[in-house]
Amino acid sequence: MNNQIGTRVSGRSVLPWHGWVLSGLFLLYSIAATYDYIMSVSVGQSYYRASGMTEAQINYFSNVPDWAVVGWTLSVFGGLLGSLALLFRMRAASTLFAFSLLGSLGYILYTLVLSAGREAMGGLWFMPFVVAALTCLMIFYCRRWLK
Repeated sequence: MNNQIGTRVSGRSVLPWHGWVLSGLFLLYSIAATYDYIMSVSVGQSYYRASGMTEAQINYFSNVPDWAVVGWTLSVFGGLLGSLALLFRMRAASTLFAFSLLGSLGYILYTLVLSAGREAMGGLWFMPFVVAALTCLMIFYCRRWLK
């Protein structure tokens, strides 16, 4: 068995142990984000109420413009597919994470620059930045290890 980092087995890069950990953790986060996305889009206000949101938060998140929802969609599904691609050692992982980052930046633009999203998010207003930063790190990680 060949354990050297960066070598190829059956045409794919060998993923080091930390790649499995990172992709697994990002996949778990992405599954939760995908669940939240699907529930938000399909159930909407009932889901928001069940999540403990205030009426002001429900009103804010129920009225996000379509272009920001497209950004959110790219962010969620790019992260999910990027995580899966990394697990399967596919070079497309960095591109998928890049789409996720692009979507995150669009959503950040709306929520934290063009609207009152900071107030609506309360104490978690910084989380889109954390997700964008982690996604950016995943892009660099994929480019480094999936050659």
